[in-house]
Amino acid sequence: MTMQATFDHHSTAWLQPLAAAMPDMPMLAINRRAQCSAANEMAKTLLGESIGSLPKEMQQALIRAIRENKTELIVQTRLNGLNREFKCRLFYAQNGRRAIGLMLEEQENTLAQQLVHMQSIVHSLIEMSPDLICIKDHDNRWMMANQRMLNTFQIDNNDYEFRNNLQIADNLHPVFRNSFEHHEKSDQTVWQTRQPYHNEELVHLPQGGYKTLEVNKTAYYDQDEQPSHLISVARDVSEQKFIEGQLVNRSAVLDTLISCDWMLHSAERWQTVAENVLQQCCLSFRFSRAILLQHHTTTTARKKTETRSKALFHWATNGFHSTCEHWEKISFHSPELKRWHELLSKGQPVMCDAHTLPEDERFLLKSHDTVNLVIVPLMIDHEWWGSMVIERCFDAESTSSQELGSLMAIGRTLSVAIDREQTGKSLKLAKIAFDSTTEGIMIVNPAGELVGINEGYTLITGFDEAEVLGTKPQIFRQRPRGLFGALKRHGKWSGEIETVRKSGESYTEWMTITAVRNHANVITNYVGVFADITEMKRSQVQLNSLVNHDPLTGLPNRRLINHLFTHAIQRANRNEQQAAVLFIDLDRFKNINDSLGHYTGDQLLLGVTERIQASLRESDIVGRLGGDEFIVLLENLHNKADAAQKAQDILDTLKRQFMIDHHEIFIGASIGISMYPHDAKDVEGLIKAADLAMYQVKNNGKNHVAFYDAALSRNAVEHFQLETELRQALSRKQLKMFYQAQIDLTTGMIIGAEALIRWQHPTQGLIPPMKFIPLAEETGLILSIGEWALRESVRQAHAWHKLHPEFKKIAINVSAVQIMKSKFADTVYGILMESDCDPAIIELEITESTLMQHTQHVVDTFNQLKKLGISIAIDDFGTGYSSLSHLKRLPLDQIKIDRSFVKDLPDDKDDAAITSAIYAMATQLGFTVVAEGVETEEQEKFLQRLGCQTAQGYLYAYPVNSDDFLQLLVLNNQRKIKRHA
Repeated sequence: MTMQATFDHHSTAWLQPLAAAMPDMPMLAINRRAQCSAANEMAKTLLGESIGSLPKEMQQALIRAIRENKTELIVQTRLNGLNREFKCRLFYAQNGRRAIGLMLEEQENTLAQQLVHMQSIVHSLIEMSPDLICIKDHDNRWMMANQRMLNTFQIDNNDYEFRNNLQIADNLHPVFRNSFEHHEKSDQTVWQTRQPYHNEELVHLPQGGYKTLEVNKTAYYDQDEQPSHLISVARDVSEQKFIEGQLVNRSAVLDTLISCDWMLHSAERWQTVAENVLQQCCLSFRFSRAILLQHHTTTTARKKTETRSKALFHWATNGFHSTCEHWEKISFHSPELKRWHELLSKGQPVMCDAHTLPEDERFLLKSHDTVNLVIVPLMIDHEWWGSMVIERCFDAESTSSQELGSLMAIGRTLSVAIDREQTGKSLKLAKIAFDSTTEGIMIVNPAGELVGINEGYTLITGFDEAEVLGTKPQIFRQRPRGLFGALKRHGKWSGEIETVRKSGESYTEWMTITAVRNHANVITNYVGVFADITEMKRSQVQLNSLVNHDPLTGLPNRRLINHLFTHAIQRANRNEQQAAVLFIDLDRFKNINDSLGHYTGDQLLLGVTERIQASLRESDIVGRLGGDEFIVLLENLHNKADAAQKAQDILDTLKRQFMIDHHEIFIGASIGISMYPHDAKDVEGLIKAADLAMYQVKNNGKNHVAFYDAALSRNAVEHFQLETELRQALSRKQLKMFYQAQIDLTTGMIIGAEALIRWQHPTQGLIPPMKFIPLAEETGLILSIGEWALRESVRQAHAWHKLHPEFKKIAINVSAVQIMKSKFADTVYGILMESDCDPAIIELEITESTLMQHTQHVVDTFNQLKKLGISIAIDDFGTGYSSLSHLKRLPLDQIKIDRSFVKDLPDDKDDAAITSAIYAMATQLGFTVVAEGVETEEQEKFLQRLGCQTAQGYLYAYPVNSDDFLQLLVLNNQRKIKRHA
C-alpha cells in the first residue's frame, strides 16, 4: 500500500482538520486491517521504519478494536529496541468512508520502567566494583552504598538510607566516629568548593589496626547548577601502603647492614664502634634501647650452674632509661628462663611480644614497660659468648622475620668482629662474613682485580667465581668521579652504579667500597659490598611520578608546578626579565563531561593538553591543577603584549573542533594573566592573581583573556568580608524588616503592605537587599535569612490584622533558592502553626525569572501553598521571559507590574502600551494587578483609568519599620494619610 505524505486523498481528507488542530500528536490513517495509508510527520518520527507495517502486536490489537468499534485502547509493543506503551485513539468516518483515524500517545510509565531498569543495572555495576562506593543526595543523606562500603564500616543494610554521616555514625562502633566526622567535613568542602576531593584517609577498625583508603569525591549538579548528588569512591590501598613501607624499611635496613658491616670490619677494635652499632639497630628497626651483654657461666658452692651477664655497652632513645642493672641480675639458667637459654645457647634468637609470654617471663619485661623484645645470640666458635638485647617500649607492630634476619646478620658480623679480636683468625672472619649476608661482596687487590667473591655476588650478577677472578669489576672500569679520592682520604666510598648481569639485563647497585690497609697504612685490598636496588629505584620513580604529575595528562601537578615556577621566577629575577602566569579554565567542560561521559571528558583533556603544548615554546611550563584548570608560565617576556598574544594563540587553537568518538566538540576557555614582578613576586601570589583575573573573564561572558587588576583583589576581599559579616548579621540582630503600604486605588485606604528586608550594618549603615541578597543566595545563607524574614513578617501581619481588620494582606518576597533547596511548603506550614496566623492574609511573591527554572517543582510547591490558603504573586512582571503556557500552569493570584514600566507613565507610549497589555492579560487570566513604584498623581490616574485595583510607591508611603507602619494604620482609620507627591 502506497504511503501518503498528507491526508489529501478523498478517503483520508476528513482527517486533515483533526491533524491540523493537533500538529504535535502522531496521526495515521489506517484501514480495517490496520494497514497505514497516510501519516503526519510526528507519526513518521515516532514509528520510523515501522510506519509502513505497524508492529504485529499493535496491528492485531487494532483489528480487534475496530471490529468491536472501540475508540480507545492501550497497546504494549517493542519499537526501536525499546518496550513502549501507547494509548491509541480511533476515529471512525461517517458516510461509509474506509479510512479510520489513529492517534498515538506514548505512556510515560514505559520510560519510567526503563529508567528503573537502568537504575538496577547501575546498582549492579556499583555492587560489582572492588571500590567502596556511596551516593548521597544534596542534603548529604546516604541514598545508595555498595556492600563493600557497608561491610567495611559494619553498616546494617537496612539502617542507612536517607541518613546523613553523623546519624549513621551514631549506630556504629565508636571507633568509626572520627572517620564519619571527617567524611562530613570533606563532603561539605566538596559542596562548597565544587571541586573534586582526593585524599588518603586512615580508617581504624574495631578489631584493631586500620585500613588506608584512597578517597575521591565528586559533587554533581543538575542542569540548573543546583546540587544534586555527591559520589564518594574509596579504594583500599592498605596493601600498597604496606609494600611501600616495606620498601622504605628495607632501604633503611640495607643501609644499616652495610654501615654496621663496614664499621665492624674496618675498626681495629670492635669496642670502638659497638655503641654505634646498637644505636643504628635501634633507629633503623624502631627499638627503644639496646644492650650488649657478655655471659659468664659459673658453678656455685652448691654445684648450681648460673649464667650471669655483664653489660658491656648500651644505648637508649631519649626518654627511656637503661636496664643494664636489670639484665645483669638475671640468670639465664633460672627455671623461668629455661626456654630462652635453650634457644640462645643453640645460636637461635628469642623474639617475643610481652602479652604473649608466660606469666613468669612476662614479669621480667613488664617491670620496665617492654612490649617487644629481641635477643640475638653472639656465638664464638659455636659457643654462646653473649647477647645483643633490643627492647621496644611503645606500641608498634611486631618485629618481622626480615628484620629478625637482618638483626641476626648484624649479630653474626659482630660475633665475627669479636672472634677476630679474640682469635685473630682472619680467614675464618672472611668466610663467616661472606656467608652471613645475601648482599654481594667482592675483594679486590690494589691493581683493581677481583680476588674473591661470595655467593651473594653470584646470585645478584649471575657470574661464578671462576668467570670473574682476575677481571676488573665494573666500578673500577667506570671509575666514577670521586671514587679513589674518597678511598684515599676517608677509606670509604658509597654510591649508585649502573651495571649489567650476565644475562645482559641492566640493574642498579648500591655499592660501598672500603680500603683495607696494613700496619704500614698501605692499601692491601678493597672490599666492596653491594645490593641490588633496582626494584627499590623503580618504586621510587613510580612514587615520584604519582606525587609530582597528573596521572591523566602526565603534566606537572600543583606540587611540581610550585617547584618549577619557583625556579623560573628566580631566573627571571636574576636576569631582570618579566614572566607571566596564565590561568586557563575550560568553558562548558562540565556539560560535556556530564552529557558525553568521563571517558570523552578525559580524551578531551588530553586533546586540550596537546594543543596548549603545541602553542608554547619549549622553555614555557604548562601544568594541570585539576579538573578543567590548566596553568602556564611564560619566561623571557618583553612586555604584557607578549603574554596576551600567547594567551590568544591558546584561545584560537582551542576554538577549533575536537573530534572524539565521532562527536564534534567545541569548547572555549577563560584565561587570566598575572605578570611578574608587577602583580606579585612569589608563586602563590602570581597564581592567585591569575585566578582572580580568570574569574573576571567568567563573569564577563567567558572565552576571553584578562590581565590581573589590583581592584580584583580588593573586590575579592570586600566580597569575603561582606560574606563573613552577613553570616553574623542574623545572630547579632542586624537584619530588620521594613514595610511599604499597599493602597486600594478606589478608596485610597491602606489594605496591605510589602515586607522588605534591610541590613543595619554597624559601620556601613542601612544596606539595601540588592547588595546582600545575591550574596546570601550564592552562599546558601538565604535559607536561614529567608525563613527568619518569613516568620517575622507573618508574626507582624497577624498582630496588625487583629488590631486593624482592614489590613488584609502582607506580601513577602521569596527567593528561588528557598523554593528549590528546602521543603518550603513545610516551612511555611510550620510558621503558620507557630503564629496562629490566618493564611488568607499571606501573599508570597516570586520573581518572574524563577518561573523559567524548575517549572514543575515550582508548580508542585505552589499547589501545596495554595492548599494552605496562601496567595501567590509574580513580582517584577514584564522583566523576565515567562510564557503564557507557564502562567497558565501556575496557581497564581496576582501580578505586580514592575516599576520600570510605571515610572514614565503616562507620557511614554511604549510603557503605557506594555502596562495596558499586562493588565489586560492578567484580567483575562483571572489575576489581580498591583502596580509598583507609583510616585505621581498622573501615574495614579492612568492606573485608575486602566482599572488597576492596588498600587504602592512613594506617592503613598516610604518603607518604614513596624512601629511607624502601625502609626500609618492608625492614621489610615482616621483618613489622615498624607501623600508625598
